Amino acid sequence: MDNFSSLQLYITGVTATGKTSVAKKLCDLLNLSYLEINSVVLEKGLFFGYDINRDSVIIDEELLTRELNAIITRNNRLCLAGSIIPLKNVFDLIIVLHCGINTLRERLSERNYSKEKIEENIEAEIMNIIYYDSIEFYCEKRVFEVYNDENSIEETCEKIISIIGQHNPSIL
Repeated sequence: MDNFSSLQLYITGVTATGKTSVAKKLCDLLNLSYLEINSVVLEKGLFFGYDINRDSVIIDEELLTRELNAIITRNNRLCLAGSIIPLKNVFDLIIVLHCGINTLRERLSERNYSKEKIEENIEAEIMNIIYYDSIEFYCEKRVFEVYNDENSIEETCEKIISIIGQHNPSIL
C-alpha cells in the first residue's frame, strides 16, 4: 500500500457493534493512525459534565470539533471510531457498523450496562438511527453499512477494504 495516499475513515455505530475492534484491525491492515473519539473527549476534558440518566459525559462539541480538526490536519491517514457525528466534509468514507439485536444485547450486558442503557442502544440499532443521522449529516454516497456480528473481525475488515477500493481504488 502507498503510505502517502490520504485516507480519512470514520467507523461509527451503536455502542458494542465492534467499532474499536474493527477500526484497530483496519489501522493495522491499511497503515492508518487510530483515534477513538470518546478517549479524546475524556483525555482532553472536552465535556461540560456528566449525565447520570444516560450514563455518559455531556460533550462540548465546539471544543471537540477544534481538537479533531487539529488532529486530522496533522494526519492524512487516519481511522476514527465513535458513536457521535464529529465533523462534516472531512471523511473519505463513513462506515456504520451493525450487529444483530441478540448479539448487541449480549455484548451490552457483558459490559454491565444498565437495563435502560441496553434498551436505548437496542432501540437505536432497530431504528437505524446512526445510519440515518450519518446520511443526513454527510454526503450519502460516502456512507456505507456493514454487518459484522456473523463475521470475524478480519472478514468485516475485508468488506470495508472492498468498499474503500470501490470508492477510490488509488487509496489501496
